[in-house]
Amino acid sequence: MLISLLCLPWASAAAESIELQDGTTVEGKILSVGPETVRIEVQSSPTIREEKSYPRAEVAKIRRSGPDDLAFEDIARITPPGTADNPAVYDALLEPVRLFMKNYAYSKHMPQARRLSATLESERARLAAGEVKVDGEWIPRDAAPAESAEIGGRVQLSKMKAAPDPAAALAAFEVLEKDHATSSSYPEAVPVALASIGKLRASLVRARADLDRRTREQEQGLQLASEDRRLQMEAGIAQEKAAVQAQIERVKQSGGKWLPVLPDATALEDLSRLADSEDARLGKVDTAKMAAAVQAARAAREQLQSGDLQGTTTSLDEAKTLWPQYGQLAPLQESLKKAQEEAARQAKEEPKTAAP
Repeated sequence: MLISLLCLPWASAAAESIELQDGTTVEGKILSVGPETVRIEVQSSPTIREEKSYPRAEVAKIRRSGPDDLAFEDIARITPPGTADNPAVYDALLEPVRLFMKNYAYSKHMPQARRLSATLESERARLAAGEVKVDGEWIPRDAAPAESAEIGGRVQLSKMKAAPDPAAALAAFEVLEKDHATSSSYPEAVPVALASIGKLRASLVRARADLDRRTREQEQGLQLASEDRRLQMEAGIAQEKAAVQAQIERVKQSGGKWLPVLPDATALEDLSRLADSEDARLGKVDTAKMAAAVQAARAAREQLQSGDLQGTTTSLDEAKTLWPQYGQLAPLQESLKKAQEEAARQAKEEPKTAAP
């Protein structure tokens, strides 16, 4: 179980507070201490922070955080991901925790930091050993090919739903469609992808407007700037464009087609065209038939477990008709064949057993 602090990522880890002349203590993050006013940010709810000001004459004591308190604030918000299939995800989470433990070995926060580190290390080891975490559930990776496709589909679908932006969700869908398109997650993922395309379009509209505004502002600034200042501005603009192009190249080299929304006119136009073509293509996918096939296959599995071979055959045939490519059909068919052979063998042996 995670430490209680991780269950409340919005709570301030640093022990900052002010004590008023009447004895009232106000906890939060001290923003400034001036000769006339003390400003402090307080957490009034899990999602709302308020900035409050107090006359300096009303403040009796000020308790400010030390360097370790401020550093621990950053790592206190770290929580293990609900879905993960690569130990590298945990390496990124562990790096700041290890750095804190190295730099503040005698901090009062070290017990909490050690517990967090142990939790992350333990889960990373499970991934490295072959397990996969999907929505908080740990699943063995060494499964049959059809089960591996199911697990992979669940991983990517979970990533789609938890993605921070529509482009990231569509990148996860791209992996799902490429590697796990015959999994039961696919018909559920298509509507999520279509919704993400709709959100992406809205993001593209805003990004184009922001890019146009920034371009105008840069052009005006260059016209008004002195020669030295203009050279500095041009160098900065060129550096920004180079960073954007490097990010685009990294995505392309990885084989992905869904770029993040970046301040680049060509990239935005490419994303817009891709969104249109994918929306049209995915809109034609009959996910209802696929979902019905998944349900029929589940019914077949339950019937097989109960020994209803005729019902299994009927449900399996229905699933084959609805979605012949569904990855669970072949192993189900093989299990049904073995059950039928076993039933036939027992039927042959029964007369021998009954004979005098």
